[in-house]
Amino acid sequence: MHKAPCVGLAVDESTDIWDNAQLLEYARFFNTDQKTSCEDLVGVTLLQTSTRGEDIYLAIKEMVTKRGIEPKQVVSITTDGAPSMIGKEKGAVARLKGDNPELLSYHCIIPQSVLCASLSDEHAEVMNTMMKMISFLRASSSYQRRMLREFLREVDANADDLLLHNNVRWLSKGRVLERFWSIRRELASFLAELSSQKAT
Repeated sequence: MHKAPCVGLAVDESTDIWDNAQLLEYARFFNTDQKTSCEDLVGVTLLQTSTRGEDIYLAIKEMVTKRGIEPKQVVSITTDGAPSMIGKEKGAVARLKGDNPELLSYHCIIPQSVLCASLSDEHAEVMNTMMKMISFLRASSSYQRRMLREFLREVDANADDLLLHNNVRWLSKGRVLERFWSIRRELASFLAELSSQKAT
């Protein structure tokens, strides 16, 4: 992405189900090596205290800098049209235009669910691998699922079961990932124990 001659950003600030403000940043760019247009998740930032234009501006700059993108490479930005994004003087877009006066800005083009629902190939591969593991642990047999739940209770894990992803609601991906991540060490122990039992 950092090699791309220009990058277009799509940025959305929203609140998750736990009332945490999060900033999601997606990029569209031309991959000069593959000679094709690409999309990728730049990052997700938890906005700790407030969601003022200044906070969003600083979060965008930090994410872009971490990915090695120069401010002049960013030629466009699409936002949800909130005042903190498009405010004339203190909005994040106004601040970004201070860094790059040629920046094109758009708002309300991409519905939030579309912005968040599709995964890049790399992230989709991770999600698919994780879903296969969850299906193996939960769905291969009711006995195995009962054993997993009992094991998680015995080791005082943060949760006593895994969640299944529901394709109807894209938000469930986040919940499934969060639950999986919170008990990842316990799952590794369970799989190691399961593997040794099957070997004997």
